[in-house]
Amino acid sequence: MYQENSNEDEVTLTDTYGHSDNYDSGDNERTTEMLREQDRFLPIANISRIMKKSIPSSGKIAKDSKECVQECVSEFVSFITSEASDRCKQEKRKTINGEDILFAMANLGFDNYIEPLKLYLMKYREYTMRNEKASELKTFSDNKDDTSNDSYSAVEVETNLQVYYQDS
Repeated sequence: MYQENSNEDEVTLTDTYGHSDNYDSGDNERTTEMLREQDRFLPIANISRIMKKSIPSSGKIAKDSKECVQECVSEFVSFITSEASDRCKQEKRKTINGEDILFAMANLGFDNYIEPLKLYLMKYREYTMRNEKASELKTFSDNKDDTSNDSYSAVEVETNLQVYYQDS
């Protein structure tokens, strides 16, 4: 999948989509084998755990099946991420966000996944915002003087936050 081109100063790896990564061979020399295992594939333990959740508890998964799925999933993630990265480069940004991933998936023909992923991203952001606000309110109440009548307990803070989100 990766082809190696090298000269004295750098190693360039080109994947099946023509994208390349340059690695300076100065102080941090790495072998091609290390690059392939660590930089190209997602961890096999994570892949295995997800696969096991999808089958009955008595089911078994062969090692070569795990490795095949690992390679496919890793290639898919690389494919989508590369397209999202291209968008970021065009817009002169350095960070890929959720919208970039959705845009890339739409460009690459994965339209059936866009709406469910938009919904998931929206709910995830709501959840993280709620937890951040609860944490801020808890920190605020913990820092107030305990003798004050305005002081809230952690339970009251969480209850107030839930009421706030239910009303809005």
